[in-house]
Amino acid sequence: MIDLPYYPLRIELPKVRELCPTLEIIFKDFAGEIFEDLSFEHRWTQAQVYINELFTNLSWMIMLTDWQASHDKLLYKPAFEKLYREISEREQVNKEIKKLRLAVVLSKCERGEIWPCRLEPEEDLFKVRLPETYDFLRSKFPPHTNKLKFFACSSFGVLNAQHNDFDPRPNRYISDDGSSADSTAFLRDPEKWQPFGLISPIYWLATGKVLNDPRL
Repeated sequence: MIDLPYYPLRIELPKVRELCPTLEIIFKDFAGEIFEDLSFEHRWTQAQVYINELFTNLSWMIMLTDWQASHDKLLYKPAFEKLYREISEREQVNKEIKKLRLAVVLSKCERGEIWPCRLEPEEDLFKVRLPETYDFLRSKFPPHTNKLKFFACSSFGVLNAQHNDFDPRPNRYISDDGSSADSTAFLRDPEKWQPFGLISPIYWLATGKVLNDPRL
């Protein structure tokens, strides 16, 4: 069994009525390649040890970084199918797993083609751009169970999200030296930093309640 480290995190929220003002959580971080390995039978053995570790917690956040049609059918749906089989099998011997919550998050939503859809990610992003993955997940986790929630997030945001001075360009700069955007992108204008949706999935996992605040 892989012994991944725990990370403590304290989140102070704006003081708004009916909000839990402080979240104190402990989490583990899994590499994205582990999720991708679930899609391929020949990689299952190397992923199995991490899956065992995953089931030591019942609040999961899975972040998807791409919405290409080929990823929907060939990567995401097969991975979730495999993961759901694991959930179902383990529920038979451990009833606590029925309490599992799954937040599925589409990241990098500062991109122009999906930024307008960020406020209703289930209807406007997952249903439209990842329909096979969406249909499978909703068939296994119907809305009334409150076990599955879809989110969108952006760590960069756009240059200005205010209606009176809207600038939809992503607030990120990518070097033109040929290096990977995943490791070299940085804020174009730090003073205008307005990330979106970074707290919402964590809040739902911790409380079971939806955080209706566009700042978070």
